[in-house]
Amino acid sequence: MIRWALIVGATALGGSTACADERSASLVDSFRGFCGSELPTLSRIDAKATAEKLPVNIDTRTAAGPEGYFNHTKSWWVSLATGPHELVAGEARGPAGDVASCAITATDPQGEEVKQDLMKAMNIGPPQREAVSPDGMRRSSAWRIQLESENVILLLMDATPTNSPGIVLNLMRRPAAGP
Repeated sequence: MIRWALIVGATALGGSTACADERSASLVDSFRGFCGSELPTLSRIDAKATAEKLPVNIDTRTAAGPEGYFNHTKSWWVSLATGPHELVAGEARGPAGDVASCAITATDPQGEEVKQDLMKAMNIGPPQREAVSPDGMRRSSAWRIQLESENVILLLMDATPTNSPGIVLNLMRRPAAGP
């Protein structure tokens, strides 16, 4: 009887918390929905976040200077059944050209689980480049993938070297600078 009560109690306590596999898969699905199906543009991501009534976390920008350089970053909180994450979109123009990106960040998933789920969901092989930071605190895994006939960079940064949770999953595009 006591053993049965412990099993029921443990099930009740664990029932509201998603297992790691569910969390990782839900984050990859969210990333694919916001970032991985189209080229990243802040206006498209903003429209999607607005339509879903996501609360804005940060909206920061620098006005275009005489050279036309600017920076605009906006982020929203996304609530999933497995836990929250942040959605981040950005566009910038600088001396090196233009860049547009879409990313998600989460503090709780294990990087290796997200990497495996990402490779499976997006049908990509192992990263073309993988490196550990000089301080040994984080790993960066990078792929060049085709999206809408353009090469884009898919980057996963995580704390796998320290066996700690936390990820940033980013899709980056460097479109040609405008006239």
